[in-house]
Amino acid sequence: MRIPIRFLTVALILSRKRGGYMSTNAVQNNGGTESAYQPLNRNTGNLGKDDFLNLLVTQLRYQDPLNPMDDKEFIAQMAQFTSMEQMQNMNLTMTNTMAFGMVGKEVRAVIQDEESGELQEVIGIVDSVRLDKGKAYAVIDGRDVPVDDITDVFETFPAEPRQKITDFTNLIGKNVTAVFIDGKREQSMEIVGDVSELSLTNGVVYSHMDNVNGVIDDVVLSEEEEGSFVDLETYLDGHMDQEITAVLKTTVEQDGETVTRKVTVKGILRSVTQDPGSGELSVRLDDIRVPANNVVNIK
Repeated sequence: MRIPIRFLTVALILSRKRGGYMSTNAVQNNGGTESAYQPLNRNTGNLGKDDFLNLLVTQLRYQDPLNPMDDKEFIAQMAQFTSMEQMQNMNLTMTNTMAFGMVGKEVRAVIQDEESGELQEVIGIVDSVRLDKGKAYAVIDGRDVPVDDITDVFETFPAEPRQKITDFTNLIGKNVTAVFIDGKREQSMEIVGDVSELSLTNGVVYSHMDNVNGVIDDVVLSEEEEGSFVDLETYLDGHMDQEITAVLKTTVEQDGETVTRKVTVKGILRSVTQDPGSGELSVRLDDIRVPANNVVNIK
């Protein structure tokens, strides 16, 4: 007697829900029965190519020799298996291609700390990509971050191949205007500040800007901070001289209309002031990184 593939599929799924082992009472060729226990290494609830192959082998093993599987049916099932394997390989290739495309770009990821189990936000430039056991990892400041955990990718202006950090030393100590681009929001804002230093990451020269003033709209909180957050003013008072992730906003005239633009920046909070009329809070931040190519004016 031949066991239909759909029966074996249902049996396998049900067995996973009951503890990870499959018990199948199958009819032997001599008319008796036997109980076969097969350990299941995967307990995801989804059938992969290995599961499909095991089902096919089990069907062939317990088929009725007087009424074997039809050749056309066998070929059709093998074609399904091949198609499934090709789709999985294609998905892996696409993931790896996407990972290598992140090299040199600034990304944001949320990962789980191995020791505490808490979620942590990681922001930085992807230095390289490492493949391990079919999984892609983005290397950020020497730390392996799973590509699947990356939530945002920010565009940067890469420096010219022949450019060196010494090409921008004239910016140090100068008051400059630069365009800060927020890739997630797809918005940009001109910021003004003093260039305190330069850094080079993956061929991209960054200017570190101090004394950057702007109207703050919101802050990006960590999971720990969310529980103790009261209001924006209290949060800022408690994070003086610390690095914060702030959402700055400004208004510009565009096509005859007043448009509000917002960008997310990281910097060290130095001071907070409040407009007596509007009640809006303004902050002064240090050490905001902006690609040196984005500098549009030097004083």
